[in-house]
Amino acid sequence: MQHLAHMESVTLPNVSMIEKQMQITWQLRSSLIDFVVQSHQYFRLSPQVLFLSVNLIDRYCSRKQIGKEYYLLLGSAALWIASKYDGKAYQGKGFARPSAKEISELCNGMFDEHMIAQMEISILFTLDWVLGHPTTDQGIKFLLVGEPENKELASMAAYLSEISLYHREFVGIKPSVIAESCCMLAKIILYGSLSIGDNTEAVVMETLNSLWKHVCQPPPAISEKYLRQNRHYVAQIVFSRLADSTGHATYDRQA
Repeated sequence: MQHLAHMESVTLPNVSMIEKQMQITWQLRSSLIDFVVQSHQYFRLSPQVLFLSVNLIDRYCSRKQIGKEYYLLLGSAALWIASKYDGKAYQGKGFARPSAKEISELCNGMFDEHMIAQMEISILFTLDWVLGHPTTDQGIKFLLVGEPENKELASMAAYLSEISLYHREFVGIKPSVIAESCCMLAKIILYGSLSIGDNTEAVVMETLNSLWKHVCQPPPAISEKYLRQNRHYVAQIVFSRLADSTGHATYDRQA
């Protein structure tokens, strides 16, 4: 656990440095996350690949300036690295890790295989070859280990965690905090309320409330993904809860 806590800190992006990018805006970042999410879904890759890809993008931009014309290339190479790093990268029969050529084709030929390989090298050197990032999806699995049959809860927490990928206020928050907030908010949405102990960290509650504000307008790529049967229609459940909501997450403090 100490090692994971250390790696969380070591691999956390620096928001203030990202904001010093000359050509990259948060709106442009949202568009890139859309591309990564849709490519990740197209190749049927594991959740860890998605979260690691976004982490690599943000950490690179924390350390090095990049022109907007190469931002999509950065996202493509980050997805390629993450898919190779995860030992269980792909899900389902008949699917394998994407090649640089396949990723290039998703970019409509804007970048060839050589350019993706060159960007891969740039990412690895810029990040000092440190790729071991504890991802939010891993944190959610750990927190829900006692509820292995509750697929709806797991899907709801995953839905919330993927929404968090798009927004600035979550970039500098530790994945373990986001994971705890997602699990708590998922229970509130599904069960109506949640009793919370006094030992819950303030940052977890702040993150939970920030997440709640963003579920009102989820990114289309995420909501469409979680409107499906294999995701237990959790996006529709959120829409239904919001229709009856006062606009605030409901929870009770336990002494």
